[in-house]
Amino acid sequence: MKKRILSGCILAASILVTTSCSDFLTENPQGKLTPENFFSNQAELDMSVYALYAKVQAFQCNSNPMIVQCQGDDVTSTTGSNKAAYLSADSFEAPSDVKGLRDCWNRLYTIIQAANLIVDNAANAKANQEEINIALGQAHYWRAFSYFSLVRVFGALPINLHNTPDNNTTPLTTVEDVYALILKDLATAEKCNLPAKYTAINRSINGQNIYVSDQTVKATQAAVYMAMAGYPLNKTELYATAATKAKEVIDGVNSGKYPHGLLADYADVYSYGNNQHFETLLGIDYNSIPGGWSEGDSQLSSCHQSGKLWSGWGDFLAERRYWKNFPDGPRKDATYSKQILLNNKVPVDWWATTDGEAYNGKNAAAPDFRPMFVAFSVNKDASGAPVAAPFDYTKPVWGGMCINKRHHLIRYSEVLLWYAESAARSGSDLTAAKAALKQVRQRAYSDQAAVTAVDAMDAKQLAEAAYEEHGYEVAGYVLGMVTRRADEFRMNRLQENHAYRSGAQSDVLVPAGTLTNSVDADGKPFTYTLKADVVVKEEMAVSAPWRNEASIYHNYPPTEVEKNPNLKR
Repeated sequence: MKKRILSGCILAASILVTTSCSDFLTENPQGKLTPENFFSNQAELDMSVYALYAKVQAFQCNSNPMIVQCQGDDVTSTTGSNKAAYLSADSFEAPSDVKGLRDCWNRLYTIIQAANLIVDNAANAKANQEEINIALGQAHYWRAFSYFSLVRVFGALPINLHNTPDNNTTPLTTVEDVYALILKDLATAEKCNLPAKYTAINRSINGQNIYVSDQTVKATQAAVYMAMAGYPLNKTELYATAATKAKEVIDGVNSGKYPHGLLADYADVYSYGNNQHFETLLGIDYNSIPGGWSEGDSQLSSCHQSGKLWSGWGDFLAERRYWKNFPDGPRKDATYSKQILLNNKVPVDWWATTDGEAYNGKNAAAPDFRPMFVAFSVNKDASGAPVAAPFDYTKPVWGGMCINKRHHLIRYSEVLLWYAESAARSGSDLTAAKAALKQVRQRAYSDQAAVTAVDAMDAKQLAEAAYEEHGYEVAGYVLGMVTRRADEFRMNRLQENHAYRSGAQSDVLVPAGTLTNSVDADGKPFTYTLKADVVVKEEMAVSAPWRNEASIYHNYPPTEVEKNPNLKR
């Protein structure tokens, strides 16, 4: 386990699911494990689950599948680089580079393939029922997760439940019916009575679950019901059901049934020194040897870093206005770098200029003239090795790409906020809902008046506050099951992003009079006071008109449309 996560899963995956998911309905099963030659014992049952998790790893091994999240108002990308796919999503345009659409679609459907094989055949294994249920629970969960991810990006979908060839004629299933299938899978996973805590090798790591648990299923049900309560189904009555499912998780945590809670220090949430921790209900773990480039390696370490610093890739950069609106405190300090460390030596403020004058596009002290997310980043020691500690903006940054930082897809703080928002929107008693929001704010804010302010909120104010709070919890973290873009999609607010980015963008980002740390053109540090407000537009212009549903949903991948003419709206 110290060398590899899910030992043997790569080999198992290469045997079990070998073809591209773009051909999931027409592939030739020759050479794959089939019911006739597999699922005969516990070892083979385990191997099928390892194969499933190999495809889960592959889904997020690099940034491509998360490109679609650039519609959110928290992230943008690098202009004048190779980021056309990211910038098209950021500007609500049809992309010329379709790698984001392709990889989001293909990798999720590959998870579905692996899950289907288990769902259809696990019962044949000569294993005890508890073990069969664990395997089935993993499969039903990840199939539901995959369709949940797909339906919020693409809308109506072709459904594959049994890997049955159909010569690319599968019709689209409506969004509502896709959600019905998601709920059915999650209900089945819940009935499998999955453990709250795993201890076996390959099912847990450093005391935390790798496999999906009972509480993970319930938390996901809460998120799904919330999604159904919003756009496009607008079944607002389901907020009550969402609150019920989230409360089951919270009650389980409070009773000790579920081994989760909030970390005391927000700096530990994304810390490489606390890689697996009890706040995470759903995580993806990767190979522990830095430098690999397989689907079992997390290739994201420099994706938050500017392409002009530390060899960063600049895939997901911070939008300035979201940084400006983000509440000060430990959470902001762990989400954004407080300053930018030039040449890994000199810290400057992101808005600093080399001459102390207004920004003119050429005099920025730090590349990109914007704040920087740090959730993916780690520091390096004197030997150049990554440091297992919370990211420290005053210390040199490790410039490598691949490292086994855990991907945190669902955290307990999110469950608290889902409960607070859903309870408020459904007319439930607000006492427990307010307590949940206060618990999250207590850790996040430097101004504790924001915590006590919750007590005076009415239901509408509480719902909106919890909604915004969740955005702050996941800002820039495009790996989450519910991202900022997903929240805005549910609330049908993506058009507001378009309106801001296509408008004047006149918000004051940093006020005049702010003491600023900078360097001059020769690299000599100096400080100055801003003479004028910092007001600057995002570099990526948004000029495409708003096209309602066509702007909200992403296009189906062109290669899939060519194969299946049913993929059209």
